Amino acid sequence: MNDAVRFEIDRDYHLAILTIDRPQASNAVNTEVMEGLAANLELAKQDPNVRAVILTGSGNRVFVAGGDLKEFHAELKSTEQVYSKMSQMRNVLETLARFPKPVIAAVNGAARGGGGEVAAACHFRVAAETASIGFVQVTLGISPGWGGGALLTRIVGRQKALRLLLSGEVLAARAAEEIGLVDRVVPAAELLVAAKEFAAAFTAQHPQAVQSLLKLIDEGESLPLEEAMERESKLVAQLWGSPAHEQAVEAFLSRKGRKE
Repeated sequence: MNDAVRFEIDRDYHLAILTIDRPQASNAVNTEVMEGLAANLELAKQDPNVRAVILTGSGNRVFVAGGDLKEFHAELKSTEQVYSKMSQMRNVLETLARFPKPVIAAVNGAARGGGGEVAAACHFRVAAETASIGFVQVTLGISPGWGGGALLTRIVGRQKALRLLLSGEVLAARAAEEIGLVDRVVPAAELLVAAKEFAAAFTAQHPQAVQSLLKLIDEGESLPLEEAMERESKLVAQLWGSPAHEQAVEAFLSRKGRKE
């Protein structure tokens, strides 16, 4: 059992909710959090009733403060040790970024350093009005270590990512929304409900189509345009004969017939 990451199922919304729960350490990521995220993401992946995932932090002050510097500096003494530990969390973030079901970060407070990286690894970000995001690693004389710089660049583009990474600037939720880093800003008291409603736009669709599209977009980013476009044609051909499509077409034609 892992107490650092809580796992809940909301069956009404077809969601798994993962909560990083280390309020005494500002929800900083330590080895236990890394292991808990990896294990719970696998649970969410394997559960056919889970159609999307919400990732958040406990409390209303901090989403994720970053890496647990107290633990890391006590244990990591060599370049090899640092690389190994950072790679452990990088693998978790890669799992998030390539997760076969939509993942929504419910940013409930400050996301700093590695917390920004965790948020960037999710497919979408819904933030409380009181939240803020800062890739502040440069102010500590280091760089992002979990792949968050590459993820940020994919989200906001090279120039905006450069400015944020090189300055360590902290963005309020509205400012993050303006540059496309946050998808929606809501009152803090409504965050979890808003994140669930945001997810409902995806969970209401047929899981096979949603998951196929996630894979298509993810893989298509690294392909030549013509090959990425061809894959779309292949995907629709595969989905065309699915029960979900046939039922939807039947319902559409039935409604159209009644109107005529």
